[in-house]
Amino acid sequence: MTTRHQIYVVAILVLASGLAACGGPKTAELAMSMSEFSFSPASATVPAGAEVTLTVTNSGTIEHNWVLLDAGYQASAPFDATDQAYVVTETKVPAGEVQTFTFTAPSKAGSYQIVCSVPGHLEAGMKATLTVGG
Repeated sequence: MTTRHQIYVVAILVLASGLAACGGPKTAELAMSMSEFSFSPASATVPAGAEVTLTVTNSGTIEHNWVLLDAGYQASAPFDATDQAYVVTETKVPAGEVQTFTFTAPSKAGSYQIVCSVPGHLEAGMKATLTVGG
């Protein structure tokens, strides 16, 4: 091996060690259930920028939506097109079903509102909070 190749090998090893010391990508698992007309738990916390695997169980008798809104934005009842513009991610879950999906948590720490966008559900108090840590 030439000196030039040895330098490249050492540089790659140093870089790999540095990346390993930083830790891999952040991940989080989160489970919530929905029913008429609430989320359980009513609040949850995930790391900023984490790859979140969310399992949502609809234990209710009607369809519900799990909708995450932008930081600081509070949906107003009734949920409408203005609110839809602030959606970060969402999923629909039919009655009695379970949905699992993955999304990237916002990179900005803060408090994010979760709502059900089905007409009448936000008015009935169907909301929760996702806290994104720094």
